[in-house]
Amino acid sequence: MEESLFKKMMSRLLLDEEILQSRFNEKDYWITAKDACEYLNVSKAMLYAYRRANMLSYCKIGEAYRYKRADVYKLKAQMDQELIESGNVLKCDMVIHTEEEAIKAFEKDLPEVHFRDDSTI
Repeated sequence: MEESLFKKMMSRLLLDEEILQSRFNEKDYWITAKDACEYLNVSKAMLYAYRRANMLSYCKIGEAYRYKRADVYKLKAQMDQELIESGNVLKCDMVIHTEEEAIKAFEKDLPEVHFRDDSTI
């Protein structure tokens, strides 16, 4: 391979890398099903239902599914808002209202959230 061609290819690759890095940020990374389940406090079956309902962007790599972190944040914010509106929250140290709040909460230890369980009444 000629040196000039090699240099052109390398500069193109570096440019592509810069473009990709500028288009994606921390919240655009993909997370595992286990992490998504823990964050959303749902079972794998429920996560599957969200996936089937097109509520979460995902990709399949081999046998493993990965979920777009930004979509998981948005879904968590929606779920928390629905809980607040329904009155099913008894005690909560932190309620997620926005995607930004979800990002902050995801990056640190989440406080325990308690929900009213109507089945025990």
